[in-house]
Amino acid sequence: MKKIITAGVTIMVFSFTATKAQGILDKIDRASDKVNHAGNTADKTKSTGDKIMGFFGKKKKAGTENSGKTNIKITGGTFAILKGINDQLQNVKGIESTKMKFSGAGNSGIIVQHAGSSDDLLKILQKASPDVFAEKNIEGLDDGEIAVKIK
Repeated sequence: MKKIITAGVTIMVFSFTATKAQGILDKIDRASDKVNHAGNTADKTKSTGDKIMGFFGKKKKAGTENSGKTNIKITGGTFAILKGINDQLQNVKGIESTKMKFSGAGNSGIIVQHAGSSDDLLKILQKASPDVFAEKNIEGLDDGEIAVKIK
């Protein structure tokens, strides 16, 4: 009889504990559902906002619509000449940035981030520095590359 009462009490305690555990799991499940619902609502709101903003179009930064990168390879010349060319380029309209690389062996260069094509850049360079970028000094012109030889 004592074993039956002990078994009954044990079953009641475990049932109560199991019921409590199930209640906790249900609460976690409901909280998870709320989070999922909030996430879905945010996704729908973003989608609606994107559609509305699509009517207005995105504004583009000046110069980035047709932006290019050109490597100007310069053969010959001194560091002072290269630095002078680089300084002139930084003040030219349509050029966003420059990065200079000098080699004492005479194979130097300037990487130019600019608006337009390499051909457009050469026309700008010929106006900015006609002595360096004269037609007699141009050794090559390709997309993304201009080769110049300074004598």
